[in-house]
Amino acid sequence: MGDNPRADLQSSTISPPTSSTPPTITSASPSTPSLKVLLLGDSGVGKTCLRSQFVHHVFTNSYRATIGGDYLTTTVNIPDESQSQAQSQSQAQSQSQSESQLQLQSQSQSQSQSESDLILPKQPKPSKVNLQIWDTAGQERFNSISQAFYRGTDVVVLVYDITNYESVLSLRDWFTRFLEHCHVDRPGVVVVGNKIDKTNDRCVDLEEIREIVTANTSISLDNYVLDWDTDLREVSSKRLDSVNELFLQVAKVGLEVMSGTTNPRNKFHGFDSILLHDPINIKHTSGCAC
Repeated sequence: MGDNPRADLQSSTISPPTSSTPPTITSASPSTPSLKVLLLGDSGVGKTCLRSQFVHHVFTNSYRATIGGDYLTTTVNIPDESQSQAQSQSQAQSQSQSESQLQLQSQSQSQSQSESDLILPKQPKPSKVNLQIWDTAGQERFNSISQAFYRGTDVVVLVYDITNYESVLSLRDWFTRFLEHCHVDRPGVVVVGNKIDKTNDRCVDLEEIREIVTANTSISLDNYVLDWDTDLREVSSKRLDSVNELFLQVAKVGLEVMSGTTNPRNKFHGFDSILLHDPINIKHTSGCAC
């Protein structure tokens, strides 16, 4: 269980002080950020199964169509990758360069790192993040209901079925409608193909997806996907390990977009406005203007 990046979200209550002594003020720890995650895709691609496997560790073959939408909240632990990256970089340098060059580079790197730390200290990244995962209906007749849940989405997960080519083509329409109603300029995007356990029925390869979803569309996913190598993947909702890796990457994408390190994060714009003071549509029948 130690390798599972998901941890249950624990609720906490604040009890009133038992005495009249004022509480001691201490330095506040950084709060856990919360991200709204939206699952989009055709009916039957496995959106509900992915969320159920991740949150409850349960998979079922029985199919029930989602009506409208609902959400579940859980917490993802973000592993510290700084130490592992430093070790891998040092190993790669030792293989390609001589010992003398390594000594010179280590000295220059230590000096540059010390100077950069003095000038621009890095802020620590969050060690965990709360995910509010929304599951929406994939049937077209429920679109008017589901679109109300698009607002304020931080990361959208576009789900397709590797055994259904039409579900891949539909991602372009899903994403276009999503941008019209999410009221966020730069949401994070992760594209995932489900049901890799059905390899004999596969009709589309992972290498084809980027070209398919970016062709013949006015809004290209290339402008929103941060890294196709990590944000395009295939999973099976029957396997907990692959589903955990998927939502861990979703959390990382959300943090990158929120911090603005890769693409500028634009805040939620609010709801559609309705003009109530249009002089053309207002007819005064009396002296009262109410």
